[in-house]
Amino acid sequence: MHTSLADKTNAEFFKRLAQAGVAITPEHKASIERAINHITGYVPKVGVFGKTGVGKSSLCNALFGQDVFAISDIQACTRNPQELVLSISDGHGGIKLIDVPGVGENSQRDQEYDELYKRLLPELDLMFWVFKADDRANASDQDFYNRLISPYIQAGKPFLAVLNQVDKIEPFREWNEEQHTPGLRQLQNIKDKCSAVAHFLRLPLNQVIPVSAHEHYGLLELVDAIVHALPHEQKAIVLHTIETAEDIRKKAALEIERAAVKAAEEAAQKLALAQKEAHLNAQAEALKEHEKRIQELQRQAEEAQRQAEIMRRRAQEESERSYISSSSRREAQRSLGSRILDAVERIPVLGSVVGFFRSFF
Repeated sequence: MHTSLADKTNAEFFKRLAQAGVAITPEHKASIERAINHITGYVPKVGVFGKTGVGKSSLCNALFGQDVFAISDIQACTRNPQELVLSISDGHGGIKLIDVPGVGENSQRDQEYDELYKRLLPELDLMFWVFKADDRANASDQDFYNRLISPYIQAGKPFLAVLNQVDKIEPFREWNEEQHTPGLRQLQNIKDKCSAVAHFLRLPLNQVIPVSAHEHYGLLELVDAIVHALPHEQKAIVLHTIETAEDIRKKAALEIERAAVKAAEEAAQKLALAQKEAHLNAQAEALKEHEKRIQELQRQAEEAQRQAEIMRRRAQEESERSYISSSSRREAQRSLGSRILDAVERIPVLGSVVGFFRSFF
């Protein structure tokens, strides 16, 4: 059901919260009213996003103080955006809440919502995404948030993450039903969950607001965060780079193709480099073998030269020994002859003849 601005709810926000048992200090009320009064010339549009079943419509109903949006525990009720104005003070200072169909129902619906979100996001002045406090399955949230919401946040559009149904966070039995507040251990777990969501969405911690629509917990803080995050003047942010699921698939296929081409080129480069290294290694090995052969030939030549020198020395020594031996023989022969002639000269008559002939030699 689509409700026009003309059919807006004129419920006064603070009065409804007070009736629900929410304590409102004068200072807090004045702070919110001052912030909303600074918004001039337009009714801000706040889009309420989130996965189906997280309690978006219940949260909007809690803010209005009455059942203005259909809710169901069995099936998704919001098929089209539903608009109603949240009145902050008597008759003026309103904020238009737009309850957007929740993602994650099925793939066909998500494709439809892809196009719906792309049309709706440029018109919004602020977005908030509702998470279920005890839900750990956030794959569909992450897909839509990264593709469609995050680019607008980066472009400057205000955004809040709302952690709903925090009364169900363990230990849920510590929840104080009379005061509508968590116990000490439960409060610490709520803070830890807020930190995890802030890390998951890459947001400052003060942009994660814990609430419980059923227990009317954190509603005043949520509205305070909304009115202080809204721009004072209407400002449309239109992005032309928002990608649909088909765009993502095409881009992924192109990236895979580019990665494959790059991998093939790198493999070819590595192969060429390996072949070049192998060739250089082969040349280096051949050079080493050649150097070894030269060194071996040099060694053989040096050995041959050494052996030749030894043979030369031996020949010289042998020659010297041979010369000494022949001189000794001749000397010995001459010495023997002289001794014989000396003996003959001592013989009478014959010795005179020998002496006569020796005088001539």
